[in-house]
Amino acid sequence: MDITKLEAWYIRSHRKLIFRETKNPYHIWVSEVMLQQTQVETVLPYFESFIKLFPNPQCLAEAEDEKLMKAVEGLGYYRRFRLMKKAARYIVDHFNGEFPNTYEDVLSLPGVGLYTAGAIMSIAYHEPRSALDGNVIRVLSRYLGVDHNMREEKHKRKLDQINQTYIEKATPAIYTQAMMELGATICRPKNPQCGMCPLQEHCVAYAENRQHELPVLSKLKEPIHKNWITLIIQDEAYIYLRKREEELLKGMYEYPQFEEESVHSVINNLQQQGIILDLVNQEKTVKHVFSHQVWHMDVYVVRRISGMSPEWIRIEHQALKKIPMATAHRKIGPLNN
Repeated sequence: MDITKLEAWYIRSHRKLIFRETKNPYHIWVSEVMLQQTQVETVLPYFESFIKLFPNPQCLAEAEDEKLMKAVEGLGYYRRFRLMKKAARYIVDHFNGEFPNTYEDVLSLPGVGLYTAGAIMSIAYHEPRSALDGNVIRVLSRYLGVDHNMREEKHKRKLDQINQTYIEKATPAIYTQAMMELGATICRPKNPQCGMCPLQEHCVAYAENRQHELPVLSKLKEPIHKNWITLIIQDEAYIYLRKREEELLKGMYEYPQFEEESVHSVINNLQQQGIILDLVNQEKTVKHVFSHQVWHMDVYVVRRISGMSPEWIRIEHQALKKIPMATAHRKIGPLNN
C-alpha cells in the first residue's frame, strides 16, 4: 500500500469535522461511540452539545440517566450511551477521572472494544493500533481482493492483523482517519469514486472490476415484525407514559403499547384489571425500523376514566418534549386533543 499517497490525500482532502480538531482522548472516545451505526452528519450537532453538557468523564459519570438519554435522543442504539456512563464511572474510580493512556487500560473500559481502543490510541496518542471498522473493512477487502465473508470474526481478525502491519509503517493518527475517510467518502458501498482514490493504482477490485462484489457479507437475518396497539392515554392536562426496562430502548419513555389484535381487546383486558378507558379515535398507523425489528404501531387516543397501571407515569402534556423518548414513539407526533 502506498501509505504516503494515502496520507497526503487525507491531509489535502479530508472533511473538516469538529472532533478532528482535538487530540483530547475523551472527546475522541465520545465521537467514536456516537459514530457507531450512525452517519457523521447526524452526529455533528449531538457531539457539540454533548461535550458542553458533559465536558469530562467526571461530569458524565455523575449525569442523571434521563439527562444523558435526552442528550442523545434520536441517535438510537442507546445501550452504547449507558455503557459510556458506566465506563465514565470506571474512569473516575480507577484512573482518578483522567482518561487512560495505555491500550490495555482503554480496552478495560466497559463497552470499549478493539476498534474503539485502536481509534483512541492511534488518534489521541499516536500509538500504532489498528482500528478496523466497516469503512476500513471495505477499503482493505477491495484493495487486497479479499473474498472471505467479513461477517465471520476469523476473517475480520486476519484483516485486522493486516491493517496493523500497515499502521506500523504509517503516521498513526493520520492513517487511521485516512482509512475511515476513504471508506466514507470515496470507497463507498455503492458507486465508489475510484477515479479519486489514492489507492486506485494497486487496488485489486478496481483492476478486476469487482468493486460491487466486495466486501463479501453474508445476508443478515430478516428482522422480526411486531404489531402493537399503542395508546395515547389522556387525562385532562396529563398524559400517561411508560419507562422502558427492556434492553431495546431501555430508559426511554414510550406510550403504553400492547401486542394484541385489536384496541378493543386491549381495553377489555385493562378493564379486567380495574383500568377503565374510553376510546376517542384512531390517530394513525406508524412504522419504525430498527436493525433487528420492525414495529407497526396502530395508535389510538383514549381517555382515562379510572384506574391505572403501576407501570404508567403521569406527566403534563407540555412536559412531553422535555423527556427522553425514542424516535419510534416521538415520530407519532402531535396529539389530537
